[in-house]
Amino acid sequence: MANHVLLDNISHQELKVITERGAKWGDNISCTPIYPSEFTKVQANQPIVFRKHPQSGQFEALALFGFENSENLLLDAQGNLALSYLPLSMQRQPFLIGQQTQYNQGIPEQSLVVHVDLDSPRINTTEGEAVFLEHGGNSDYLSHIAQVLNTLHLENQALPAFFSQLLELDLLEAFAIEYQQKNADKVTVGGFYTINQQSLNTLTSEQLQTLQHSGYLQAIYMAIASLEQISTLLNKKWAQQ
Repeated sequence: MANHVLLDNISHQELKVITERGAKWGDNISCTPIYPSEFTKVQANQPIVFRKHPQSGQFEALALFGFENSENLLLDAQGNLALSYLPLSMQRQPFLIGQQTQYNQGIPEQSLVVHVDLDSPRINTTEGEAVFLEHGGNSDYLSHIAQVLNTLHLENQALPAFFSQLLELDLLEAFAIEYQQKNADKVTVGGFYTINQQSLNTLTSEQLQTLQHSGYLQAIYMAIASLEQISTLLNKKWAQQ
């Protein structure tokens, strides 16, 4: 269970965060949310797929690590995880952004604040990156986390426009990942969407230019290119069976 609390330099003066990556630190995950600005870096290692969020119903982009719950095929035999690029949604752990109501001359205003999950296995008081300096100031590590959280906030605000454009141009199509296990059982992992390349190929020059100016066209091509990584993950899965 998560235990999210507002971060402060008094209650959490001694707080430290383990920044190593691995299964024992919670990296035994099958996917993580990503954003269009990350697609170029993610596609070199992981497939990029889209899905509708099970709670909100809104589209989101995911970097895949595996095909089953809690399956990370990129973990090595010792349970360590080494990626050339770590998605923002993983960089920010165990912190998250929240909102706090403050009153300015009686008028409520929302401000962004940092929360921390005190139940995260990364949290302790003896090893890792210090969150606060000895006399209460923010450490360089916390300053970095604040930048990551702010970027995530902006990316979340911009994401609906990306998917709105894809839907408007009929660029999303449902697809499933199918594979055969060593025992010959066939498995289908559904619920995903990807770029409809047939629709992409029929776009007008004006529509392509609009996508180019918005920065979406490169993200689209990176999402398509990333699907080559599905076979890489499947090879790892077969090797582990």
